[in-house]
Amino acid sequence: MADDVDDQDMSFAEGDAETTSVPKAKGAGPGILRILMIVGIALGAVILMATVAVITVSILNKQQKPMAAVPVTEEYVGHLPLYVYVTTIGEIRTKTKDKEPHSVSVKINLGFEEGDTESEIELGKRMNQVRDRLRNFFAMKYADELGPEQEVELKDEIRQNLNQLLTKPTIKEVLFEQLNVLAM
Repeated sequence: MADDVDDQDMSFAEGDAETTSVPKAKGAGPGILRILMIVGIALGAVILMATVAVITVSILNKQQKPMAAVPVTEEYVGHLPLYVYVTTIGEIRTKTKDKEPHSVSVKINLGFEEGDTESEIELGKRMNQVRDRLRNFFAMKYADELGPEQEVELKDEIRQNLNQLLTKPTIKEVLFEQLNVLAM
């Protein structure tokens, strides 16, 4: 009987069969590789996000005009200080520097700090020099330079010019009571 297999020839005992076992790797091999792979993916994602952010910001900056200095208007200026004004200068009349001169008639008030009597006294003593400087100042201007658009610059120039005449720069404000520029 060829089909009869002798069960006794087959033995499943532990000692009889040759067992082949796969040697285990020493160290953390697959664990370290997995950690390095995760760190590499995270690092790549961070670099990609940073690159996209830099490109986006550079595109947005190219489309906008650069920010200029923010102009200061009267809304942002605190309360205006109170000054004592010298109004004894009187009316100054002269002609402009144009080819066809214009007539200039101006009355100016000068503001000083309250309690600054020394400067007021000095200005009184130099009144003829002040009137001459003012007349010369307006005579050296063209009619276009004396328009209402330039009043702030004119007041500042006059203040600086007259402060050079005084021993201390104490004129704080220049006001036009009247400024007329008429064609002749």
